[in-house]
Amino acid sequence: MAIPAKFQGRVIKTLVFDNDAAPVTLYTVTGTVIANVVCVCTAGLASAAGGSISVGITGAGVAALIVNTLATLIVAGEIWHDVTPDSEIELSSVVQESIISDGNDIILTPSAQIDTGTLAFYCFWSALSADGHVVSA
Repeated sequence: MAIPAKFQGRVIKTLVFDNDAAPVTLYTVTGTVIANVVCVCTAGLASAAGGSISVGITGAGVAALIVNTLATLIVAGEIWHDVTPDSEIELSSVVQESIISDGNDIILTPSAQIDTGTLAFYCFWSALSADGHVVSA
């Protein structure tokens, strides 16, 4: 997958759930960056507790990048970028682009235990500040 011209980098993070209920840092951010985060489910999520998940930043809301979504709605092959996961194709223009300042890390937050499943996260980013950078946590 090529990096879109307006971005400096692409960072991939794969997250495998195994009875997890704690927030997970996906990406460490330094400085100020512009970022897009999108997720592809590679193994459907299960949550007997009825958990939901969201992606946000440490300093401002757990759902600032991808809104709170019932985990069991996210199945293999789907693209997750909003409350309604899409099956296997989506316009790139609908993926949210955000400015993240103050080195706020990008985190995934479950509302309850997520039993199983695998998500592949893709973060495309560009630095705004001289020290702006994104790496996988």
